[in-house]
Amino acid sequence: MQSIFDLCQPRDEVLKGELREDIFAARLKDVMDGTADPVYGDAKTFFDNTYPTEGLKTLLTDSIGRLVGDAVGKNAIVRLETAFGGGKTHNLIALYHLAKGDVDPRALERILGQSRVKIGADQVRIAGVVGSDLDPTIGIYHERDDVTTYTLWGEIAYQLGGPAGYLLVAETERTKAAPGTGLLERLVGDRPALIMIDEIARHLRAALAVPTATGRLTLADETVAFLMSLLEFAASKERCLVVLTLASESDAFASETSLLRQKLAETQNITARQERVLTPTAGGEIYAIVTHRLFK
Repeated sequence: MQSIFDLCQPRDEVLKGELREDIFAARLKDVMDGTADPVYGDAKTFFDNTYPTEGLKTLLTDSIGRLVGDAVGKNAIVRLETAFGGGKTHNLIALYHLAKGDVDPRALERILGQSRVKIGADQVRIAGVVGSDLDPTIGIYHERDDVTTYTLWGEIAYQLGGPAGYLLVAETERTKAAPGTGLLERLVGDRPALIMIDEIARHLRAALAVPTATGRLTLADETVAFLMSLLEFAASKERCLVVLTLASESDAFASETSLLRQKLAETQNITARQERVLTPTAGGEIYAIVTHRLFK
């Protein structure tokens, strides 16, 4: 019989004492900006350290199908729901690497347990926005193009279309009046597109204090209106996927999360029920995740 020392080989960073606690605080923006630690930013390292939960396998399988036009991907909208720290951001990072075409087919086969169509590099237009990064006063500054975005739609327009895309919404950023589906038609059209929105309830809390140019509504109202247009647009296309994350209503920003749930329920008729709700990590999978992360 083999001993536990033979069967359980710690990963190199564990043996070297380099597995820092803060390394578990994944940030989607850092990955997309290319500034994340390799454990998240490098696709191979990321998937080597990732335990394939049932939620992750379902998300990746459905997303590949949606983005390449496979019948498997029938859902235009995926909602990831769990408490803070429940694996939502980790799932979004996995999806980002997948959509970028960075994932080795062998790693994908290990995760999914089957061979799936590989997405080519630069085949999919990608936008990923984190609610805590959005700032309606200071904005998000993009030094490369000297562009500052202040709204959810401004940031998405810039990420999908660069400076030219941002020019389409520059005036609406000033007035804080949400654009409709026409903007998305010009930015995306019928091309494959992945739009990820992480913890937008945080942004809604700040946006409640920002009036629109007319003064009758707030930026929070207009942000929710834009979200509804975005979901309607995604449902009308064959290869557009929107992935939203929502924390539980017992966590912080509960009132904003409750508002989003209500509005999402109201759009079910518009989206023809093309929505799937997933739990990234089941309670019984936590031990397997930690074991996989610590041992080869």
